[in-house]
Amino acid sequence: MKLRNLYLANSIIMLVLALGLILMTSVMVNLFGVNNGAETRTLSQLLGVGLVVSGMITLLAREVTDPMARSAINFSNLIADVLGVVVALNATLTGVFGWFGWLLVVVYLVLALGFGYFQFLAPPQ
Repeated sequence: MKLRNLYLANSIIMLVLALGLILMTSVMVNLFGVNNGAETRTLSQLLGVGLVVSGMITLLAREVTDPMARSAINFSNLIADVLGVVVALNATLTGVFGWFGWLLVVVYLVLALGFGYFQFLAPPQ
């Protein structure tokens, strides 16, 4: 896989999740199996806003060739995705999230592995 393709995959995943959380908040909250109160919906929408940032950065940086910029993008996404794995796994194992939490764990794990590979193992491009 090329780094460009990982950036594109990250963009699609994050922007789809973001749009779901912002525009179909109740549906997404129900998928996660959490309380569908006003507070939860508002926090979900704010989470969606943060996911827009992640998705847009990798979407717009697909053609970046500067090694320092790539490293900063990869490392930032690696840290965010590792934290995503930890939080989603904890929420799923403790019963906060329903079955959809496992999907989130897998998505964050795959993205973390991809960004980790390009940050530490891939030959320079």
